[in-house]
Amino acid sequence: MNSISNSDTSRKSMLTAHAAGHFLKRASSLSAVNENTNRPLLGELNINGYNQIKQLVHKTFPNCNISKIRHVYAPQMYGMYLLREEEMKLDVGKSVKEKMLFHVTPESRAIESLKSGLDWRRTNRNKFGRGVSFSDNADYANYYADNYHSEDTRVIIICSVLVRDTYVIPRKNDGNTLIVPPNSADTTMSSNGHVYVKFNDNEFYPMYFVYYERRPEHLKKSKFYRAGKRRYQGDDYEPYSRHLHYTDDDF
Repeated sequence: MNSISNSDTSRKSMLTAHAAGHFLKRASSLSAVNENTNRPLLGELNINGYNQIKQLVHKTFPNCNISKIRHVYAPQMYGMYLLREEEMKLDVGKSVKEKMLFHVTPESRAIESLKSGLDWRRTNRNKFGRGVSFSDNADYANYYADNYHSEDTRVIIICSVLVRDTYVIPRKNDGNTLIVPPNSADTTMSSNGHVYVKFNDNEFYPMYFVYYERRPEHLKKSKFYRAGKRRYQGDDYEPYSRHLHYTDDDF
């Protein structure tokens, strides 16, 4: 029994070590710390890395008041992500793409996700399927994120997301009755192309945490704001619950 346990521990250690090395190569040009020893879970970026990620967010969310940006270093989680990527590549004739997508949540939930992950099992509503939602547009992700929560500090989690087979939800059907995508699809996508939903563990990894403060003008000045569809009252946020995805209402 002990020998099996020791073997499992050894394999996990090897996976983690491999992932740490792979991560270091990937992050070396952006990170302020270029060695694995004593690297923090949430590390600072160098000036080039900070500006690059800032530009990535501002490309679709130009009035986002970024306060800080951190690089996520979780080698065991990243190792599982790499392992899942290799498994997905085993499907002959199928290519696996890695997309950088946005997931917005309050700061406390973002920190919690570093321990428990973005858990699709906590999904309450089935819009576009019962999974973890991401967007290719930071403004869109912010607009449809949780407005019930009292926290004003939010985090845009920029994730590497693996996509192989995508099922596009027909425009006439918003997917409210969909649990998982049909056939071999691993991802669903909204008809407008802004929402991606993932259903399998380890097919996404949080690369960066972008912190900012929630402000009323983020909603009113959003390109997705429609008067009469999302009610706006002074400095208050009126929840648009029709678009919420989780029991804890993250996007």
